[in-house]
Amino acid sequence: MTERGMKYMAQPHKPGTEHEGHRQRMKERFLSNGLEGFSDHEVLELLLFFAIPYRDTNPLAHALVNRYGSWTQAVNADYRDLLTVPGVTPHVASLLTVVGQAAIRYYRDIATSEVVQLFDTERMIEYLIPWFLGEKDESVVLVCLDNKRKVLNTTRIFEGSVNSAQFNVRLAVQQALRDNATQIVLAHNHPNGFCFPSEADIATTKYLVEVLGPLDIRIIDHLIISEGDCLCMSQLECTRDIFRRHLAPPPKVAD
Repeated sequence: MTERGMKYMAQPHKPGTEHEGHRQRMKERFLSNGLEGFSDHEVLELLLFFAIPYRDTNPLAHALVNRYGSWTQAVNADYRDLLTVPGVTPHVASLLTVVGQAAIRYYRDIATSEVVQLFDTERMIEYLIPWFLGEKDESVVLVCLDNKRKVLNTTRIFEGSVNSAQFNVRLAVQQALRDNATQIVLAHNHPNGFCFPSEADIATTKYLVEVLGPLDIRIIDHLIISEGDCLCMSQLECTRDIFRRHLAPPPKVAD
């Protein structure tokens, strides 16, 4: 941001000025058409109205887009990193962080708010991607299903990489038994990485199949999610044999 821009941001704009009229026009535009037609910096500018009452938020909105690339990346940025942007106060950083976390929770709640039947791969992906939105660290999610593939419970059972040394298979088994599951789907993410299973991912999946088999609990799939992309190990040539006897989906039934 230029020195002129910084000085401009530091100057409060009193009610009744042209700046107040700009704010009102933007709010009316939003109330009439939603965010349709808003550029990234305008979305941030509108949000910043609620954290910065009497200053022009346009320069800071531009600075955030320049720093993070888009408004979505800005609201998903780390709180401490946001504070390093000139003009971002703790109040502004808190607002942006809340917006990002609220959006993630909204999509996750929508995905889990009704009885869900994971009867095919597409539905599994649709259901599980919201669990990893905004996640900056690796984590593991376990979906427990009944014999009609209806979701009984979804639990984040681990924070960290999925490998035979760190991933707690015992915890996964305990959760599956607690939920009275007959089938499970495992998913984990590769933040900032490739959407492809490591040797440890494959070894852990095989081990989990072996452990759950005698308990009459089948692992249907293991999904790997990376930056909105998703790979299903049951469909990958080098790993699909692990799941081959579980590939045929059950008939879809009405709730």
